[in-house]
Amino acid sequence: MTTSFIRQEDTRDIIYGMNEWMKEKKEVVLRFFSSYGKVSLVLLLVVTLSILVSILVHLTVPKKLQVSFLDVGQGDSILIQTPSGHDMLIDGGVSNRVLERLSSRMSYFDRDIDVVVATHADADHVTGLIPVLEKYKVTHVITSPLKGDTGVFDELEKYIQDEGGEVHVAESGDEVDFGDGVVARVLYPEKNFIPRGRDTNDASVVLLITYGSESVLLTGDLSSEYESKLVGSNLPRHVTIYKAGHHGSKYSSGEQLLSYIKPTYAVISAGKDNRYGHPNNEMIERLETYSEMILSTIDRGTITFLLDGKKVEVKTSK
Repeated sequence: MTTSFIRQEDTRDIIYGMNEWMKEKKEVVLRFFSSYGKVSLVLLLVVTLSILVSILVHLTVPKKLQVSFLDVGQGDSILIQTPSGHDMLIDGGVSNRVLERLSSRMSYFDRDIDVVVATHADADHVTGLIPVLEKYKVTHVITSPLKGDTGVFDELEKYIQDEGGEVHVAESGDEVDFGDGVVARVLYPEKNFIPRGRDTNDASVVLLITYGSESVLLTGDLSSEYESKLVGSNLPRHVTIYKAGHHGSKYSSGEQLLSYIKPTYAVISAGKDNRYGHPNNEMIERLETYSEMILSTIDRGTITFLLDGKKVEVKTSK
């Protein structure tokens, strides 16, 4: 699957529109001058100049990719907002808390999400997607090839069908090109994936999101055993941001993967005092060895990265 989203304006159209706008404003200026004199003319020129400066700033300021690891407790939910205004939501956490987090990062009038990804069928990843599908119009849904056998997943499937968007089962090589420099690629599961059992974690959708020289690796709940399949594929030797697999489980974020990608930032998405003991101390030691900075939603709340393709800015809600 290769999906493209194009929402960029042609430069010539912008220049033509500005010329037409200037002609219109010139006529307004002449009318004001003849009717109200020089004082009104000066005021009008000041307003016009302010608008022009605003337009030029908008056209020249570098656009940024925004990646938010939403604080949804013991679960995963990542919001991708591209420079041209596209939205991609990866997982939804274990409750409707995701709606509150989305409302603080999306416009009140924005009720569209271009892509929703359910990395795998576990409740702490897909439960929150149900209220998301209720509230937002979703154009594309990407799912894991291994279906869950829980009531939550069955309910999610019903909402996906009712939504009427395009549904695609992920496989390596799939690509979502947003048309503004941001590309999301599926690295796993491989084509014709056949699970060895019913562990949905082993079928987690793995995404590599790139923008300029920056990259974000999201591995869902994939275990170390299957992380080895990522090494040597289309995975770069360094990633900017890596979300620790399986909320910081001992059995994810293995040394083979971490020593290969050497992330600048490692993000742990987990709930405070959770019953699983996430993040695991051994896993944290591995992150400390191979990454430059570790951030956790437990301590920092929602963690947002702003990327302009060359450098990164980090903001947290705590």
